[in-house]
Amino acid sequence: MDRVAVLGEQRATVDMAVAAFECQGVEVGRIVAFADMTTTLPDTPYLLAVLCLTKAESAELGSLRRLITDCPDIPIVPAVCGPSLETALAAIRLGAFDLLTVPFVEEAIETLLGRARHHRLETMLRGFEVLFQHSSWFAHEVRNPLAGILNSAQLLREESARSPSVQRRLRVIIEEGQRMEQFLRRMTELGTPGRGMVAPASLSAVAERALARAEPQLRRQGIRLEREFDPGEPETRINAPHMELAVSRVIANAAAAMPTGGVMAVRTRHRPDEQMVDLEVTDTDCQTGPERERQLAGRFESSRLREAGLGLVAALRTFVAHGGDMSFRIRSGRGCSIIVRLPVDGHSGRA
Repeated sequence: MDRVAVLGEQRATVDMAVAAFECQGVEVGRIVAFADMTTTLPDTPYLLAVLCLTKAESAELGSLRRLITDCPDIPIVPAVCGPSLETALAAIRLGAFDLLTVPFVEEAIETLLGRARHHRLETMLRGFEVLFQHSSWFAHEVRNPLAGILNSAQLLREESARSPSVQRRLRVIIEEGQRMEQFLRRMTELGTPGRGMVAPASLSAVAERALARAEPQLRRQGIRLEREFDPGEPETRINAPHMELAVSRVIANAAAAMPTGGVMAVRTRHRPDEQMVDLEVTDTDCQTGPERERQLAGRFESSRLREAGLGLVAALRTFVAHGGDMSFRIRSGRGCSIIVRLPVDGHSGRA
């Protein structure tokens, strides 16, 4: 579930803002003291923060400026009663993401949340674009000398068959080299384009192929699979190989969150009124907390989740390139759901 922070000391305005956002199905956190704002906001992956101002005077605009400076990664939206054009321009110049007018209008809240979600996706992609570009270059530069080392080690192993100690050392060199090769292959995959030639294909069939590849490892990990594919799902215009890799990364992310086992549910659903197809991957990571939320927001602090998180960002590139998006629903104490939405006709995708 998306989380929005509502900040301010004017209880009536804060109450109205909380009610307006809760009506949109988002989780709302209240923060009253300004000192708490600058210490709490950066540590929690809020979708946006709404700063309720009494009057848009210089002192309060100063608070807005400090908040934007101290929390550069969170979109800050001031909420003012009847702001003037001058106030609106001043807020935008300071770096405000948008401006809300009190009393709050449902349509304005819906539009703001949509923009904030799009901003979050674009920020994640932008932040990792350089990494994706360099990953392919790095893998190419290392792969050739690594191949030479492995070939030489293999030849030495064949020539020194009579020496068990040399054989053991060469076996270690070869095994570690092969591990590096696998790592370089994954780095190269991160840099591959998210789309290409598209054709009609079933998203459920793509998900089934990804699950078939992952199922042996999931079983070894003690993860039980549940499938629920929509029988009325139409074919979607996608690049099936790229989409299968992206879905595999979503599955890997859920698996990484359950190192000691659990239940993974994979579902598809057709939304005919919106001409969209959803893919939902749910895990039972009962320890879901701030670490997992930060990982889903593109901030990786755990070695266990880091590679799976990078794969998730790479998957997002593929979904966005096909005109879709990806969202998350944290279920406190019950796990997490990753929801992928793709247009049936494949429109809006970027090549």
